[in-house]
Amino acid sequence: MILDVHIHLGEDVVFDEAVTEEELVDHCQIHGVSGGIVQPYLCRPYIEDTREIHDRIARFCRSGNLMLWGMASINPHFRPEDYDAEARRCMEELGFVGIKITPIGHACHPSGKDALHVFEVCRALKVPLMIHTGNGVPFSDPISVQRAVEQFPDVPVVLAHAGSEMHNQQAIYLARIHDNVFLEPSWVGAIAVGNMLKTLGASKILFSSDNIYQIPVELAKYRSVIRDPEELSRVLYGNAVDIYGLDI
Repeated sequence: MILDVHIHLGEDVVFDEAVTEEELVDHCQIHGVSGGIVQPYLCRPYIEDTREIHDRIARFCRSGNLMLWGMASINPHFRPEDYDAEARRCMEELGFVGIKITPIGHACHPSGKDALHVFEVCRALKVPLMIHTGNGVPFSDPISVQRAVEQFPDVPVVLAHAGSEMHNQQAIYLARIHDNVFLEPSWVGAIAVGNMLKTLGASKILFSSDNIYQIPVELAKYRSVIRDPEELSRVLYGNAVDIYGLDI
């Protein structure tokens, strides 16, 4: 089984990218991906647009083509009452399993006031928080997450891209000293991923593609650096099941 914890759907107004339901299913099936966690691309910063893409993801997750769960992406700078209502709707009505902050797209420091409110929401709803790291420093430097992680040790935090190639040492440091920090190292090279596995062990790493065209590259990377079948299974799906509480 392979579960991708970082799949995008929709149209991205920041990076001008787009993926349809049909494209996503085709690429997953071609490369043997069983499913995963689907989150929005960065939509226009309006609560109406945010609700619309969340509804689209919910319909897609119910389509039965793959094993799919939703992840909410809500601009942290929305009014708190709007943020809270949409987050609760996603978890309680749509069945989503997590929340995402994208500092480079949301213009949000991950330990700033509005981001700390997102941590509070994740704590209240008992769901993990994924935070984009890497491109978009200084906000996306993994070390920017540290203050929030220390304040919310009971909120599981997945560092998307694990700091990317330039800042992965900071991501490794955070995951090593904080039990609630996990790494999703899409776009990070095989050597750095190997160092993560040696330093942290397989229980801290989650498979992801981030982009459907990146799926075969990411799979090849893990199969190259992980020789133990049990460790590979943990990275490819076991950690996702445990961290996000997925019913498979």
